Amino acid sequence: MEKQPYNEKKLLYLLSQDSQYAFQVLYDTHKNNIYGVAIKVVKSSLIAQEVVQDVFLKLWFERKKATELQSLENWLFIVARNLIFNQLKKIARDYNQVSIQTIDENSLAEFSDLDYLDKNAYRGIHDKALEGLTAHQKQVYEMIRVQKMKTNEVASELGVSPLTVKKHLSNALVIVRKYLTNIGFKVFI
Repeated sequence: MEKQPYNEKKLLYLLSQDSQYAFQVLYDTHKNNIYGVAIKVVKSSLIAQEVVQDVFLKLWFERKKATELQSLENWLFIVARNLIFNQLKKIARDYNQVSIQTIDENSLAEFSDLDYLDKNAYRGIHDKALEGLTAHQKQVYEMIRVQKMKTNEVASELGVSPLTVKKHLSNALVIVRKYLTNIGFKVFI
């Protein structure tokens, strides 16, 4: 028997109409990925299970907006990521074992290595954030952030002053931060 294709848009529509069946299908499809992300970072089965429950609880509470999601998988990852950060910060406060700054840095390193949000999905989010930049801002952003060039090198190559490069980068970062914040990322750039 041939497996039916997963129709995310239809399931999201049904979910927005309060379909428990659609919710169950989405839960069954994505719960293991979310658990895998959580357990890799928090190293606790109990906390990872709580994260999965909280992610899907949030999905259920926000089901009326489900049809607005461009990618359910990205949305679920962002919610899970934020919940995991909150759990790590709570653990740090409760047990006073490590500083919150250390947790943030270690967690970001863990998340950058995760396979869950694949490189294509990340590139899509990143490219979408860069769409709001002017041509000069985008060029400077990519030269400094992607190609890892120094401000003076960029200024020399573009034939502008280092101050102009800094201004373009600063404006670009404001726009990228705003976009990422609006879609639910906690921004550390």
